[in-house]
Amino acid sequence: MYTFLKDKILDEENREIMMDWETGLMQEHAKVVTENGGDILEIGFGMGICANFIQQANINTHTIIEIHDEIFKHLLEWAKDKPNVIPIKGDWFDSIPKNKKYDGIMHDTWQEKNFHHFFAKVQTLLKSKGIVTYYNAEVKESLEFNINKFKWCDLSIKEIKVNPPKNMNCQYYYRDTYLIPKLVYNY
Repeated sequence: MYTFLKDKILDEENREIMMDWETGLMQEHAKVVTENGGDILEIGFGMGICANFIQQANINTHTIIEIHDEIFKHLLEWAKDKPNVIPIKGDWFDSIPKNKKYDGIMHDTWQEKNFHHFFAKVQTLLKSKGIVTYYNAEVKESLEFNINKFKWCDLSIKEIKVNPPKNMNCQYYYRDTYLIPKLVYNY
């Protein structure tokens, strides 16, 4: 059972899985993923920080896939007054609508078991020049190495300053800079 606090979500082991310090980087991810407008796929809702920024952009549809029951309930409540939001309950790997292409895809999940399939699958979901971004804990060299082996996209990276809490519970990010990957489908 997750614990929902004003400034964070804690998992069953009391680990912080999302926190409000991420607001600035989620705003930047939202800018990247909505550059083309159109149809956006967001994988993982969390606290809804990125979703709020995506909704401020000029988009047509905003499909959000969330696997966790409690977070999905928050997503449904959040989406009540947003007619362009399509909430989907399930694992993104099995739940992405068939025969739908997206102008932008944002991925941010906790303890992702299928992320190793993400880059192979995502290229089949993009419109021409579609954009992918995702929560990134890698340093620049490993990010470039891992992404540049994919021939289907062009990679650019934006570095921003962040201020994650310096405590033992926030184990998912600890650097003072964060790299936002932008992958553009080059077909």
